Amino acid sequence: MEPYLLFFDIDGTLRDDVTGEVSDETKEAVLKARKNGHFAFLNTGRSFAELDPEIMGVGFDGAVCGCGTYVDFRGRNLLRKDILGEEAERITDLLEKCNIEAILEGPEHFYVSNKTRNEKLLVVKEYFGEEVNEKCRFWQDETPTFQKFSIWLNEDSDFETLHQELKEEFDFIKRADDFYEVIPMGHSKATGMDCVGKHLGIKQKHMVAMGDSTNDLSMLDFAGVSVAMGNSAESIKKRVDFVTKSVEEDGVAYALEHFGFISA
Repeated sequence: MEPYLLFFDIDGTLRDDVTGEVSDETKEAVLKARKNGHFAFLNTGRSFAELDPEIMGVGFDGAVCGCGTYVDFRGRNLLRKDILGEEAERITDLLEKCNIEAILEGPEHFYVSNKTRNEKLLVVKEYFGEEVNEKCRFWQDETPTFQKFSIWLNEDSDFETLHQELKEEFDFIKRADDFYEVIPMGHSKATGMDCVGKHLGIKQKHMVAMGDSTNDLSMLDFAGVSVAMGNSAESIKKRVDFVTKSVEEDGVAYALEHFGFISA
């Protein structure tokens, strides 16, 4: 079999959302596929700074991060779309003006407001700030450099103003009624795949994508072989070539066996 590019979402695909763990069977399946000559890449909405030791320890050839705004191959940066300087300050000013909680996601650090009261952001800050080399910083302390950002709305948020100001420059991916990922226009998980494919000389038909949520749709639509996890929404299952088992049932390993990338 010719080498294939295998792209994996993290949460709900590689990692169980309930336990927060990557199963031994999933880890072993990824390593077997690589030993069989295939390339394994993370393809995630997370920034490079948000890749924790457990995920990195699985063993991947590289990562498409920030929904295609940062691409790494074996420690070599292939693509990096930075938001920095005056543009970064404009966005943080808008977020504060519109009373919107956010995390600004970059390659070395990620940033939250020192005024945040969002429980999810406080948990993220504590986990990464204390356990992973103080990656979390306050955007009030320094002008941030980041690739994309995620926002949480509350009853006092002025989402309409933020959207109107940024809609010509950014795509807004709705993940929940109060949660959006905001990505620079022209970047997606699919463009990240294309970047890797061109670098390695591997055609689109030899790309496999596995995911479970709405921010995976671009990579699932782009891939030559698209796989939805069994725990995906029905709307996602309808758009793929194959529906594997759920993440709790080691769906990644099941799919890799099904397509012959590893043996049972």
